Amino acid sequence: MLETFRDHMDVLWGFLVAFAVVVVLTPGVGEVARILGVVDEPGEKRRMHLRAVPRLGGLALFLGFFVAALAFLDLDGPYRGILLGAALATTIGMVDDFRGLPWWLKLGGQWAAATVPVLAGVTIDRFSFPLLGVHELPAWLGVVLTLVWIVAIMNMVNLLDGMDGLAAGICAIAGATFAVLALSLGRPEAAVLSAIVAGGCVGFLRH
Repeated sequence: MLETFRDHMDVLWGFLVAFAVVVVLTPGVGEVARILGVVDEPGEKRRMHLRAVPRLGGLALFLGFFVAALAFLDLDGPYRGILLGAALATTIGMVDDFRGLPWWLKLGGQWAAATVPVLAGVTIDRFSFPLLGVHELPAWLGVVLTLVWIVAIMNMVNLLDGMDGLAAGICAIAGATFAVLALSLGRPEAAVLSAIVAGGCVGFLRH
């Protein structure tokens, strides 16, 4: 794997660029949120902070991912779909930060965001279990499972977002882990994307 890593230093550079962009942009985005009054006030449900905390952090994160992806990924097919889906999810999150969307509208937006990468070819096509081996999935079932999986992950991360740094920390660990796994499987582009996620999340944790 180390040899694969040396042959694909874009993994490291993607991490560093996403980290740097998020570190630089987060304070500015936070200041804009304070000016616009888009903040979480102390005492709100599932909030533990003692002073108002700006929202819109997802915008800084997405911009870090976007810049690094433009620089180090070939944005055709699946990777373009992933980035466009992330852009839609970020937009829905920003609208929710400003206006407070009802649950059903947020869920509908999440399904729409999940549909974008699926239409670009991002689907679960097989699964494997110890002793059972690898099993192919019917195309329709792969599409359904992928949609459910993406929406479930979005909501799992959202539910983690009640303690400072918890969601970003979990996503940083997940991104780094998937980068290592992708390199070990000889999938450098997937490793770059995962490293970008990890770098952006680590940059966000700086604040």
